[in-house]
Amino acid sequence: MSDRYHCRGAISTFCSILCIIGFSVFFASPKHNIHYASLFFSISGAYNNAPAVFAWNANNTAPHTRRATSIAVMTIVGNLGGILSIWLLGVLSPAPRYFLATQVFLSFSVLMFVFSILNTIFLWDQNKKKAKIRRTLSFIEEKPGLGDRSAWYIYHL
Repeated sequence: MSDRYHCRGAISTFCSILCIIGFSVFFASPKHNIHYASLFFSISGAYNNAPAVFAWNANNTAPHTRRATSIAVMTIVGNLGGILSIWLLGVLSPAPRYFLATQVFLSFSVLMFVFSILNTIFLWDQNKKKAKIRRTLSFIEEKPGLGDRSAWYIYHL
């Protein structure tokens, strides 16, 4: 959907909401059957968010060297999240409630929600500013090699 309708920010925001619902329900309920039900929300949100965010990152960086670097940094940060999860769910937060782990996951989900909205607003604003520049400047007059900073590069929302 994010590719077809060019709405990566909306998909990321929606997936973050699913994570927030899932982790909130897991944190609030003492019942195991509710814990299992909450996993449908949190896992769906987390695993569907990653492709949208990776594509959003790749679509909004240019030239290819900056794009490759941003994808590599994003992969590193994503893998650090996996390492943190292992520590939180293993040693730092005892089973079966995983209070600390759930609080951290919920906090990161809220941050993802906020940053998805803020990034969408920022990119929308940048596109608006670039459109204004394109009305007064021709493509030939622009300095070459600007990549995504060019007025002719339109960010994907």
